[in-house]
Amino acid sequence: MIKEYYISNTNLFVANAGHKGRGVFTSKVLNKGDVIEICPVIEMSYKDHQKLVGHIMENYTFVWDTRKRSVAIVLGFGSLYNHSNNPNADYIKKLQDGVMIYKAMRKIKAGEEITIDYGDMHADLN
Repeated sequence: MIKEYYISNTNLFVANAGHKGRGVFTSKVLNKGDVIEICPVIEMSYKDHQKLVGHIMENYTFVWDTRKRSVAIVLGFGSLYNHSNNPNADYIKKLQDGVMIYKAMRKIKAGEEITIDYGDMHADLN
């Protein structure tokens, strides 16, 4: 049975992140361990993902379940968090529940961009 998740963070907003394009920011301080967002995902097979090659949507997919060779589009602001080698947030994949949970790894100031380390999220499934 899929677990129900509820979180609404009205303090998040999308704004210009310079050379990275759009990014996700917070309008209030987030403390280490705070849940930033719980995002449902749309899971698709790697075969279906190949149809997106060369399309802008290809840039918004992430490796989801390597056993099933699937990828996902993360809804909410999930697919808009930018990469950083020194991120201030992390993500947890809840495969059975079909959600990605974003949490603060340290204090994030109001007005600061929220970033994650993509790590293996764009790994090759070949």
